[in-house]
Amino acid sequence: MDQHEQVDRRGRVLDAAVELIARDGFDGVRIADVARQAGVSTALVHYHFANRAQLLTEALTHSLSRAEQRLARSAGEVGRAGADRRLADLIDFALPFTDDDVREARLWAELESRAADSPELAEALARLNRRTEQPVADAVAAGLAEGIFHDCVPAEVATAAQALLAGLSVRLTAHDPALDLAGVRELAGRQLSRLVGYAGVMPFRPLSAVLPGPGTGTATSAATSAGTGTSTSTSTSTSTSTSTDSVTERGESTGAGRAAVGRRRRAARRPAAGH
Repeated sequence: MDQHEQVDRRGRVLDAAVELIARDGFDGVRIADVARQAGVSTALVHYHFANRAQLLTEALTHSLSRAEQRLARSAGEVGRAGADRRLADLIDFALPFTDDDVREARLWAELESRAADSPELAEALARLNRRTEQPVADAVAAGLAEGIFHDCVPAEVATAAQALLAGLSVRLTAHDPALDLAGVRELAGRQLSRLVGYAGVMPFRPLSAVLPGPGTGTATSAATSAGTGTSTSTSTSTSTSTSTDSVTERGESTGAGRAAVGRRRRAARRPAAGH
């Protein structure tokens, strides 16, 4: 097997792991299931991943890498230069817009629910948390250099931003009638503007430009595009069965209580999945 084929097969294994763990929970997935989904042998999965814990952490890393690539590609396509635009896009990056967001969040929930009992997983979780905070810190540092942000410490803002977005996501997914996705992003934008001393309005892209188009699968059931007054309805992806419940699962796996929610979700899924 040449190197290209090895990389391809490893990628297929990780794609399969992301899909199955998100759907059935880590306890409900066997190595043989992943191998079957990926179309490879069980021995090949064991060759690439020493144990199930490594498979979980690398599946999440794989999913996060794909999300980061989408973010970079999107920013490049629409010419999103400037620290304020980068920070606005990173707020959106933390919110549940797509089916991929939902799957990634479920992997975070699985990892967090096990990290307290595993030094290996706790280290992996800390590493991934630092990875998600660093782009925020970099954007803030760039804004200080550009002179549009003032009197703030980038690392502190990044930590606060993560906590803020986590808390808002919990309330959003608890169906708080005072909040919706559009309102949450605007609220986060206002609060982060204050943290970084930004005098302007956070320059979000129109919500309709961020949400996937009809038929592509989106996690958002209803959201009002800021400044347009129009509602964006969603289509449900038949392959992943996401809907309003998908937003709940994406957000519930963010912030305090993610582990408990993950355990409840896995327990609820097992009877239907035959586990």
